Amino acid sequence: MVGLGRPVWTDMVLAAGLAAVVVAGTLAVGVGQTDRSRPLDLLGLALLVGASAVTAALRRTAPLAALAGATALVNAYLLAGYPYGPVLLCLVIAVFELARQQVLSVSAVAAGVASVVSAATILLRLIGDSHVPALLALAWTGWIVLPWSLGALIHVMGTARRNLIARTAVEERMRLAAEVHDIAGHGFALVTMQAGVALLVFDEEPEQARISLEAIRESSAAALADLRGMLDAFHPAPTLTDLVQQVRAGGLKVDMHVDGADDLPEPHSTAVYRVVQEALTNVLRHAGPTRAEVAVDRRDRHVEVRVSDRGVGTSAQAGRGLAGMRRRVEELHGRLEAGPREGGGFQVVAWLPAPEATR
Repeated sequence: MVGLGRPVWTDMVLAAGLAAVVVAGTLAVGVGQTDRSRPLDLLGLALLVGASAVTAALRRTAPLAALAGATALVNAYLLAGYPYGPVLLCLVIAVFELARQQVLSVSAVAAGVASVVSAATILLRLIGDSHVPALLALAWTGWIVLPWSLGALIHVMGTARRNLIARTAVEERMRLAAEVHDIAGHGFALVTMQAGVALLVFDEEPEQARISLEAIRESSAAALADLRGMLDAFHPAPTLTDLVQQVRAGGLKVDMHVDGADDLPEPHSTAVYRVVQEALTNVLRHAGPTRAEVAVDRRDRHVEVRVSDRGVGTSAQAGRGLAGMRRRVEELHGRLEAGPREGGGFQVVAWLPAPEATR
């Protein structure tokens, strides 16, 4: 059984620990109260253990019930005339957890009721006891007011933090929607306009129609590239290790060597990831049974990315995905080469300027 992500046995251990502390502490301090308190007997022990168990077991799942149970058992213990002692820890814990978890209107009312009941209990207890001043009844409420104040502060801070996160998420989604609208709207507007021109002149001016179709292709590619770049910023690519593990799970043997490139900043890390991803995808599609090698080396002035294999599908591979890789690399003022490797197979090599050199 699991409650709120915590096994039940942990609450049992906490209840036993709290009961042991309360009982041992009461026995220790009760020695000095023998002249004005009732000796601790089985009923007193049952009240101590019961208050500890209710507090520890219900403080997270039902904090209001925990406070009600602790208030009833602790005040029953005190009204019975047993020694003062650490039994008040049960009230402190229950009040704190209620204030931490519940809204202020609920926790304040519950804590107020507990304070009134506790103060009344102490006033009744003090009747005829000349050893203890009556002001203790007011001071006694501090055992409830102080933990409630701390718990309420934590609750308010947590609520404010969650509200801030939610507001930030909404603002981020609105910004993302606005950017998608701007990019897609611009691209679709160009495509619509060029498509209309192509339809009008398709029969009479085929050359103009070709120009319009090429413009549609370029506008679409540019819009997709902008969208891809924006989404990459919102959803950073997984690590190279994750990528290689996924490819290995697909049946391709991959040797990987990464030297000094684990902490590359954006956009270099995304560019490296995409080059390796596209190159390995091409190996899976076209190289046939083979073994791939991935090497990323960070030098003083550049980052070198090399993906190679010893497959047989070089001609098909040379025409797949290279345009996208080259564009991404050239956007960072880098260079990409791809072609057959000596001894057979295919390789893709990209050189990116070191992040420091692009600042």
